[in-house]
Amino acid sequence: MSNQNGRTPDAAWTSAEDQPGQAALPDGKGSLSEDPPDVHSLRRQLLELTTANAKLSHENTSLREAIMARDAFLAVAAHELRNPMTPIRGRVQLLQRSGDDKDALVARMDKGLERVEGLIEQYIKRATTLLEVSRATTGQLHLDLVAVDLCALVQEVAQGLAPIADHAGSILEVRVPSGAVTCHGDRLAVEQVVDNLLSNAIKYGAGQPIVVSVAEAPDLPNASLIQIKDHGVGISAEDQARIFARFERAVRPGEHHGGFGVGLWVVSQLVQAMNGTIHVASIPGQGSTFTVCLPRHDQTVQES
Repeated sequence: MSNQNGRTPDAAWTSAEDQPGQAALPDGKGSLSEDPPDVHSLRRQLLELTTANAKLSHENTSLREAIMARDAFLAVAAHELRNPMTPIRGRVQLLQRSGDDKDALVARMDKGLERVEGLIEQYIKRATTLLEVSRATTGQLHLDLVAVDLCALVQEVAQGLAPIADHAGSILEVRVPSGAVTCHGDRLAVEQVVDNLLSNAIKYGAGQPIVVSVAEAPDLPNASLIQIKDHGVGISAEDQARIFARFERAVRPGEHHGGFGVGLWVVSQLVQAMNGTIHVASIPGQGSTFTVCLPRHDQTVQES
């Protein structure tokens, strides 16, 4: 039986087999589409989307890390710029207590102001060093490596912290050899390392004697040592493994010590930047010994 077009009902539908690549419409009026989309093209688009998503995820992670690094640096700055204010304030208060005795005030004014000026200079230097520490976190730390007289530097830092140690009830003992001991390092960085370690010894030393010493490393011919030993609360083996990390402190609940837990992290960053090492040995209740090993400044270093 034929329709008005002269086709049988079955002929009104064109078989896909008769016209490969087309899905036919009734009455032969065309096809729904051409060949199915290329599978390889779909896979390529999917791969591009996956790659773009991974890139965005990586950028988000980098941004979060940058924000964390910024916050960490602010904590370091707050800690390191606050500490030098203590001896400055103590010196000013000492001058103020001499106010009733005018003769004594005049006699001590020049020396006191000279000391305050020196402390302010150290404060400015420390702020400059902090900028270098911020560069260390981004791999852009550039120190001025020269010959540093460790004996003179340690004695200078100990002298500056002596009033704080005296207030805490601790006696500072400085042991340096008669001959010169030098290291190949940045003077401001070494000064900050000694200052941080000695300040910690005073803080956690429980009013006991503190010994800071300088020596040539007996088993390392090209190294110089700075060692700071206290007889205070000590550090457990568990805490020794983490105290050089950022925001870590070996303070137990119930203990009251200020700080943000960044001082030893700063120390480790500076020591590593000078190609040195730092090590702690401690027994809880018997004190701690921090040993800093720095490259010695010798003729070979100078010629290089």
